[in-house]
Amino acid sequence: MSNVRGNITPAVVYASNEPNAFNASDDGIKNYEAYEDIQSNNSESKFAPFSKLSKKIAAVIPPGGIFASAFNIAATTLGAGIFGLPSTANGSGLVMGIFYLVIINCMTIYSMYNLALAAERSKALTYEGVTFVVLGRWAAYAIAAVRAFDGFTSCIAYVISVGDIFSSILKGTDAPEFWKGNTGNRLLTALLWLCCMLPLVIPRHVDSLRHVSTFAVTFMVYFVIVIVVHSCLNGLPENIKDVSVGKSDTAAIILFNSGNAAVEGLGVFMFSYTCQDTAYEIYMDMKDRSVRKFVISSAIAMCMCTVLYILTVFFGYMDFGRDVTGSILLMYDPVNEPAVMVGMIGVLVKLIASYALLAMACRNALYSIAGKNADVLPFWKHCASVVTLSVAALVLGLFIPKVNTVLGFAGSITGGSLGYIFPSLLLMYSGGFTWQRVGPFHYLVAYGLLISGVVGVVFGTGATIWGTIVG
Repeated sequence: MSNVRGNITPAVVYASNEPNAFNASDDGIKNYEAYEDIQSNNSESKFAPFSKLSKKIAAVIPPGGIFASAFNIAATTLGAGIFGLPSTANGSGLVMGIFYLVIINCMTIYSMYNLALAAERSKALTYEGVTFVVLGRWAAYAIAAVRAFDGFTSCIAYVISVGDIFSSILKGTDAPEFWKGNTGNRLLTALLWLCCMLPLVIPRHVDSLRHVSTFAVTFMVYFVIVIVVHSCLNGLPENIKDVSVGKSDTAAIILFNSGNAAVEGLGVFMFSYTCQDTAYEIYMDMKDRSVRKFVISSAIAMCMCTVLYILTVFFGYMDFGRDVTGSILLMYDPVNEPAVMVGMIGVLVKLIASYALLAMACRNALYSIAGKNADVLPFWKHCASVVTLSVAALVLGLFIPKVNTVLGFAGSITGGSLGYIFPSLLLMYSGGFTWQRVGPFHYLVAYGLLISGVVGVVFGTGATIWGTIVG
């Protein structure tokens, strides 16, 4: 399959004098190589002003290294949605839920390979830049809009999730009614946003968040352990005795379900792995980056997420059975269960880290549409842009607390397109995609990824529409 922009190579297209809002600069490949030099120099000198403690941390988690990148990818992937997986397994069935997780894990790693390979072939620096080189200007505008929409709606969801956690913590306490009401909840959420979420959006590069990402993922691991222990001590011993292989209206645990609920579950599982929206930010911040290193980082991150997902699905579902119909966070009493309280605080840290990563993805997508570059934009303009976006996300998150329908549409469209459709198309049209050159494995898997993305968009959107109609 040849490149849609003609017989010239992507590198030549990128280095041409054609006006391009998605180029990192007008110098094309020279700018790509200069960016590598800048990253190398920065990695050698960026810790000079810092203390010995920072240097020791850098020795354990080197900036731009494989593990730092893996933690950033995992921090992007792991979100509050992990706590909705047990209820999704309640719809699809326990065995099918775990099967979905394993398959989608492999597909996600392959899509990240496609993105890195397309970047190396095109010599572009961003998702939009690579798409412009390979698929053309309008495709680049489309991916920029989708990525910005995905990042922005995700930020809104994280603001809402912060408010939900505050509500869950305060509902069983003797706190004044003001703090339990909407006004007090919004005030607490806004204060947390101002002190913790907004400052992390200002850095120009995501690698600045590697320490926050590391601690955030660690807290998520802790909370999954809490879920496992709580299940073993409470619901699992009884619910494991009440298992049905097929659909049942009385069994606590269902292994294989059918109907619309099972189809809806597939979409939720697919979108729980969406990490491609920040893939290029993380890839470009890697030291001595290569496709191989990025795939290793992606594999580490995805396998870590999959283990956490499977543990959450199995033990969370076994703990509460058919009673879990929403976020598993709402099934606990954090005030009377200190371990759960610590876990919820950890979830807050995770939401803060993910908010920053996805806000950066939204920011960079909008910069690409406007023909701007975060590295050369004056700092005050950069701050004004990111603060405006963050304030908009905060306001919508505070005053539109129920955006499940909107996020259902957004998740279906952006998850399927960013994670499956565009990565497969970038591989196919970046040059040399024939059965003879790439072999049967890459040829078949790439088309499988494309078809899966289309199915995810169609069925995910359809399930959301149906769920809205039937309530």
